[in-house]
Amino acid sequence: MFDDVTKEKGSHGRQWNTLHGGYFSNPAVAAPLIEAILNAIDISGTEVIVDLGGGTGFLLHELINCDIVPDIRLVDVDISERQLAAICHNRIVPVHEELTGFMRGDADRETKRFLFVMRSALHYHGRKGLFPVLRHLSSQMKSGEFFVHQTACFERAVDARLMNTLYTRMGTGKWYPTVKRLCECLESAGWKIMSVTPAVALPLTSKELGRRYGLSKSRLLQIRDELADRFGERKNVFSFASDGFIANLHYRIFTCVTV
Repeated sequence: MFDDVTKEKGSHGRQWNTLHGGYFSNPAVAAPLIEAILNAIDISGTEVIVDLGGGTGFLLHELINCDIVPDIRLVDVDISERQLAAICHNRIVPVHEELTGFMRGDADRETKRFLFVMRSALHYHGRKGLFPVLRHLSSQMKSGEFFVHQTACFERAVDARLMNTLYTRMGTGKWYPTVKRLCECLESAGWKIMSVTPAVALPLTSKELGRRYGLSKSRLLQIRDELADRFGERKNVFSFASDGFIANLHYRIFTCVTV
């Protein structure tokens, strides 16, 4: 995980809001996740919201804009100091920590009622790290507390394999599960899944990926040709372009409660 965060350091900070066409700073794109979080707040008696891998604090800022109860403490946990430095609201409390090192007491008194939220962070932990990080986060929650997250995953195993091959070839340790596999991991880690709903897919052009991961155009074309030979075009997942390719990262929103 640390290597991938280091590679992306140049994208961190305020420029993060412009990444991939502004996907991660677009209120309309985030709206389904914000709605799921608000629903959890309404039924959970939340006193502390912890955004795990919250980066610049965009999600928490959106919740503030929705006039959530002012007494709710808002905590942004992220491993990137540059991301945390870009937080632009004094109500958001930054915590500089990796998710597997985060402890409940880092956010507030452990006796308070917590809600964990997350967007697009689990894939940083790779295939081997997925279940351990989920198990750790579950261990920091009490029975009846909610975990609402938007995570990249795929309905079809072949699409997950394609995307994982792409990221391996780009030199990252990121890994994307199928929806079924992620559900199994969540349940095994200690959550009951209340709902799974689709979120807006993220289109990734090879040009943007090359800039993000420091890859040349020739290397990206090599990767495109390899994936074309192995998988072909996959509707709504991977398509060819004259100067590279477009890969679509699929997301689902999971509303889970700790058992």
